[in-house]
Amino acid sequence: MYRLFGLIVFFLLACDGNKLPKVQVRTIDDRKVYLSDYRGKPVLLYVWSKTCAGHTADLRRLSKILEGRPDYWVISYAVAMTPQEVRQSYAELGIEGNFLTLVDTEVRLNDHIPITFLPSTYLFDAQGRLLKVYPGLAGW
Repeated sequence: MYRLFGLIVFFLLACDGNKLPKVQVRTIDDRKVYLSDYRGKPVLLYVWSKTCAGHTADLRRLSKILEGRPDYWVISYAVAMTPQEVRQSYAELGIEGNFLTLVDTEVRLNDHIPITFLPSTYLFDAQGRLLKVYPGLAGW
């Protein structure tokens, strides 16, 4: 399975869609922004949905990662949910979320960079180039 995952990561890095895309999303307080607005420093993009297994512990770890990596944009990227559903999920899980949360209701990220695993982490450099993809928060 890890070989297949490695091949998928290689494909993602080799294809043209390996940049932080200009996808319009919403913040948790329902403001419109573009994912590509967060270039300028490295980006740890944690992609999850309410229905995926393992996201609860990972979301709790994001705050600690942010504390240890203030040089990164640490982004919780919720897919197939509304901002209200994300706020409700955080409340149910007891997560305050000092990290940035973006909501991609229509899963537009998948049009640019295939989402192979949920949850998963995408690591981009400061120029917005995709460096690595991890299942869950593996490697962090």
